[in-house]
Amino acid sequence: MKRIILFPAAACFLLTVFMLDACQSAKNSTASKMLKFDLEKGKGYDYEMIINMDQELMGQPVQMDMTTYYSMDITEDDGSIKTISSKLERFKMKTAMMGFNIDVDTDEPVNRDTLDVNKNPLQIIKKIFAALKGTKFSMKVNREGKITDISGLENLGDKLATELGLDEGDKTTASGSLDKAFNKEEIARNFERFWYIFPNKEVKVGDSWKKTSSFGGQMPATYESTYKVTDIEGDMVTLEEKSLISAKQTINDNSFESSGEISGIVTVDSRSGLLVNSDQDLNMKINSGGMEVKIKGKSKIKGKARQ
Repeated sequence: MKRIILFPAAACFLLTVFMLDACQSAKNSTASKMLKFDLEKGKGYDYEMIINMDQELMGQPVQMDMTTYYSMDITEDDGSIKTISSKLERFKMKTAMMGFNIDVDTDEPVNRDTLDVNKNPLQIIKKIFAALKGTKFSMKVNREGKITDISGLENLGDKLATELGLDEGDKTTASGSLDKAFNKEEIARNFERFWYIFPNKEVKVGDSWKKTSSFGGQMPATYESTYKVTDIEGDMVTLEEKSLISAKQTINDNSFESSGEISGIVTVDSRSGLLVNSDQDLNMKINSGGMEVKIKGKSKIKGKARQ
């Protein structure tokens, strides 16, 4: 008799769980959220970007790990364009390549006295990155997350090289390197990869849309991206990303062709368009002169509203 009683009870419990799950699924499939870049004027936000890259060059492994911290304050909003005051708060990098190792953390103290670059090139690299800490610039961003303008980075390399107190020869070298690493194109590439994702309309589970981005600079490339809503829970919208990368460029009469794919999951707070979390995998190939270099990477981005 006890078994007979337990069986209907268990069946009833399983049926209840199934119905609740079905109701939740139905709720998620019918719920819709407005998805646009809408960070609030007068508020501040912080972003942490982590990139891990692995590749093989001439049979030797090359590894690079970078973490960048930015603070953002929304200073203006004309109804279609947000003006964002931005600051580079911290930069960390570890690189291992053919016995050459670089370990940089702008939060660590650096001797800012002038050094002979030829005698201590690693120290001068640390000094250059340390000089970047605190760099401020302004961005204008539309409702889809597209960056329409960046200002404040003009002649940055020359300014920082002068601040470091380098002699003229070293100053020219350092200035050129800084301008290549930290300019409008590179900033646009970094931020549009996780901002230019918004359809600027109501979405529900199953909806998808496409975005195309092209960048010049040191690493010109075109990204063809597809985003699909996979879940809506409360105000949080989860997106699946699939992006195809293609690029062609010529450096010193050498032609390079690149192709690759990015896949990942992005979580966005629909109330403001704040990217809360993003995890992406990169697989890429670079071909030049019959040689092929394969690159694998992972990136993680975390955003939060400042209290």
